[in-house]
Amino acid sequence: MKTDIQKMALGVFLCSFSFSGPFIYAQSLVEVPRLVGQAVDHGSVPAQQESNVTVHLKLHNEAAFGEAVEGLYDPASPNYHHWMTESDFAKYAPSSDEVEAVKGELRSRGLSIVSVDQNGFSVRAHGTAVNLERAFQTQLHLLEYQGRSITANVTPAKLTGAAGDLIAGITGLTSYSLKPQFKRPLDVRTGKPLPGISQKAGSALVNLAAAYTNQCFGSPSSEYLTTAGATLPVGLYSGNTYLPGTTLQCGWTPDQIQDHYGLYSAYVNGITGAGQTIAILDGPTNSDYTTDLTNFSVATGLPAITRANYQVIFPDGVPTPFADRQYDATPETQIDIEWSHAIAPKAKIDLFILPTDDWEEFEYAIQYIVNHKLAKVISVSYGLPEALFSPAILRGFERTLKIAAAAGVAVQFSSGDVGDQGLGSPGAGGDLYPGASEYVTSIGGTSIGIPGPNGPVDVGWGNNATILSTTQDGLLDPPFATGLAGGSGGGESSLIAKPSWQSKLMGTGREQPDISALGDPYTGAITFVAGQVIVSAGTSLAAPIFSSLWLLADQAAGESLGQAAPMLPKLLGAIRDVVPLGSSSNVTGAIIDSSGTTSYSAAALVPPLFSTTDFYSTLWDQSGDGSGAFIDLTFGTDSSLKVTKGWDDVTGYGVPKGYAFIKMAASLK
Repeated sequence: MKTDIQKMALGVFLCSFSFSGPFIYAQSLVEVPRLVGQAVDHGSVPAQQESNVTVHLKLHNEAAFGEAVEGLYDPASPNYHHWMTESDFAKYAPSSDEVEAVKGELRSRGLSIVSVDQNGFSVRAHGTAVNLERAFQTQLHLLEYQGRSITANVTPAKLTGAAGDLIAGITGLTSYSLKPQFKRPLDVRTGKPLPGISQKAGSALVNLAAAYTNQCFGSPSSEYLTTAGATLPVGLYSGNTYLPGTTLQCGWTPDQIQDHYGLYSAYVNGITGAGQTIAILDGPTNSDYTTDLTNFSVATGLPAITRANYQVIFPDGVPTPFADRQYDATPETQIDIEWSHAIAPKAKIDLFILPTDDWEEFEYAIQYIVNHKLAKVISVSYGLPEALFSPAILRGFERTLKIAAAAGVAVQFSSGDVGDQGLGSPGAGGDLYPGASEYVTSIGGTSIGIPGPNGPVDVGWGNNATILSTTQDGLLDPPFATGLAGGSGGGESSLIAKPSWQSKLMGTGREQPDISALGDPYTGAITFVAGQVIVSAGTSLAAPIFSSLWLLADQAAGESLGQAAPMLPKLLGAIRDVVPLGSSSNVTGAIIDSSGTTSYSAAALVPPLFSTTDFYSTLWDQSGDGSGAFIDLTFGTDSSLKVTKGWDDVTGYGVPKGYAFIKMAASLK
């Protein structure tokens, strides 16, 4: 829950900030990030601690550059989809004298120049904390936030000298550690992930059908629960069931997901990703990701992994062994590359491994891909709540994403895995950045295969869980509600103004997500990780699924379609709207104890529901051996975010209709 201090800080911030397109580039001063007010301050960073910063210069006529980028996505513009080249960028670039002035000022403060963007839009520098403080006239402190160490400027920052007035933004003074949006199904009683199985059965790969099923729901049933050694309390629960009478886990395989999204018709017609490249960005990993990907491909019948269709790139150097252990992104990396391969089986995968999970490294990697023309589709499954950022902090990263959009590169980011982040409102800062950028496509999550009146359907991802019993004779009185177990992120930005292509949506800020794919770990996907097979999801799965599908649309079009989000309102005929789903067989119950009988409605069992009234709840014996550890697990309950008809802050416009979506998107080239 949001603290009073957080609420006060956010209220002061919102009162002082009004939405305005040019605002994000209007000043040279970088203010203190909102993170500072929400983290534990451990004082000054060590003077000799080293880091990189990227300094973004003001452009010549920023407003004209913005209008030019918008025209690239306006079908009425003569420049529609005529992506910018170096000569186009040069029209807005800082002069060589301005670039040299910034480089000179940085060097004079003891910083070394790492690189200069090929268009002269930014300069990357490296130095110690003491020299960074001198160069940017600020103080850097070591903060602790959710168990992670973060360096941040605790006073406003501006480059010294006359060159300071040439600066539009600085990335790296605050070392935001972007979080992977990866989820596994949990044992609700312990909070630990459900166990995986070995990839090998002897010398052969495991038979997936012996451990996983995509038939995850059963008919309504009743369970009578007692108390060991006592006549009371007793309880009776009735309702829909999840994984009844089986030890299998709910996990979907590539062919099942391909069928679910209607991709067979695309493959039959040669739309397989051939000739296309998808770039995947991930933090350091501490595993043999290539072996896992190879085993995944063999076990699921996907094309073999070779040097021709897969490579690993280290754009800023190989991570140190320490970084591999500290930031280990192995599960995230595997779900990204495996499910990109599953959706676009003949595309080339370029896996970019970064030396840390610092957002400055992600910014640099995107710039690296765009400058070197390595891919036209980028998938990134990382982010942090927008409540931790501040407007000027985002200027540099926004510039990098804007350049990618101008170059016709589609960048996708996950929308998040914790609903509104516990803030209680869709506009309180729980939406994730960079997903909130107007220059990316934000990918939300769904649950799939949920029983509907006319067959299985997709619902907005959001699981609440309540423990009913620990064993058949271990009734909990009252039942223990654990609240939100996970859900699609979304909501309205307080930092990014609503882009023109969202003009018909509510509010004044950028809304996310834009579109969705599978994200619920309880209807998740099988993934090969570190020698194990596990079920996983999160919007870390949704992002590569949609990114790969968008890559198929590029192939069908025969050219880059650029950023997906601005085109989605024109593709509604090929997007399946995700609507609320209720059930007349949701779990209800009654407990008889010494005080009498207490009845529980479906809604009363699974708080908090905020304004959600339609959802699907199930009885799940989580023991796996029939011993009666019953959970009430819901689908379609996503904190204060709510699925509605049309666009909503859980699923965006909905889910793509496979080949129909691909063809319609290609027709808009």
